[in-house]
Amino acid sequence: MKRFKIWLANHYAVPPNIAGITRHFELAREWAKEEDAEVTLFLSKFVHPRRTFITPEEKAQIEQVDGLKLAWLWSFPHKVNDFRRIINMISFAFVFFFAALFRRKPDVFIASSPHLFLAYAGLLVAKIKRIPFVFEVRDLWPDSLVKMGGVREGTVLKALTWMENQLYKKSDKIIVLAEHQRQYIANRGVPMDKIDLIPNGVVVGSWSPDETKRKEYRAKLGVSESDYVAVYTGAHGPANALEYVVQAGQYLPEEGYSIVLIGDGPDKERLQKRVAELGLKNVHLKDPVPKAEIFDYTNAADFGIISLADNEVFRGARPNKLFDYTFLGKPIITTVDGEVRQIVEENKVGVFSGAENPKGLAEAMVELSSYSDEQLAQIKVNGRAFIDREGDRQKLAKKFYGILKNLVVK
Repeated sequence: MKRFKIWLANHYAVPPNIAGITRHFELAREWAKEEDAEVTLFLSKFVHPRRTFITPEEKAQIEQVDGLKLAWLWSFPHKVNDFRRIINMISFAFVFFFAALFRRKPDVFIASSPHLFLAYAGLLVAKIKRIPFVFEVRDLWPDSLVKMGGVREGTVLKALTWMENQLYKKSDKIIVLAEHQRQYIANRGVPMDKIDLIPNGVVVGSWSPDETKRKEYRAKLGVSESDYVAVYTGAHGPANALEYVVQAGQYLPEEGYSIVLIGDGPDKERLQKRVAELGLKNVHLKDPVPKAEIFDYTNAADFGIISLADNEVFRGARPNKLFDYTFLGKPIITTVDGEVRQIVEENKVGVFSGAENPKGLAEAMVELSSYSDEQLAQIKVNGRAFIDREGDRQKLAKKFYGILKNLVVK
């Protein structure tokens, strides 16, 4: 019987042995293993979060899965978010277009944002090859760029808006990661039944707690065994508003509390300088770690921080950290109002500390440190229940696969 053939493209996708967005590798792996599909994942040799190319040693460590092919494509290297990052995006879309054009066509093709250049190149390839096209919206471009001040009225904005409209109109299916995105796109005149919600999630069987590792990973975090530790894991960029997380160190008690930020990005150096300027001994900035290890680092902490800028564009975000922390049963401190706050409060898995509020974040840490063992145990139960309902990657992959099959059957 012929294997169902899927193409999946994301500029920023990485396998779990590299720090970054593992969603697409995990979906592709599930489709290959559980559905016996043949999946090609197009991804960049230039690893965006750390601004370096993948090494041969890292490639050799990637799990080999029957039916899953990784198509590594070149993109223009850059160090900071200036015009060279735009060249990086366009170059990846350009290389992808020609790489895909001369391959034997799949049954269905998915291209993922945030940037629209790859998605639009994918739409063109799908139309040329006459195959169903799925547009996955991870970020609402250009709306998020406008609200974050990254683009102003003019030719560039008009071009991006036109591209966005074409993708919404001509895609056979649109996948979103948050309900807010679904409503936003529907308000643009897209039929609601064309838009499906497949949020982020975790591979439930990929990790199990090992308390014997706690001391080892506490040492790697650089904190005392007795400290209450809040950890942030992920990108260090303007959108993450980590300046306020760092400043929270000023409002913590002199002893017994620490904040650890794990990751990289354009703001990392500035944040390190800020920690030094403020003389903070209770704030630690660590290098990125592979997804395969991030759960051990996070489990060694007591609380998980979700931080984004106080901007309307993030009211509908569901960051992957939400699923990581609930999976591990860590009480969440979120600075993000809107959909994240609603999920955290309704599922009783943490607290909202106020947007861009360093003092509020510190007070939230102190509040959570007073929780009883029974309260903390209930947060773990609540977190796992949430994952079972809305964040189990295997269940989400099966739902996604069903959507793809239906497109081809039609």
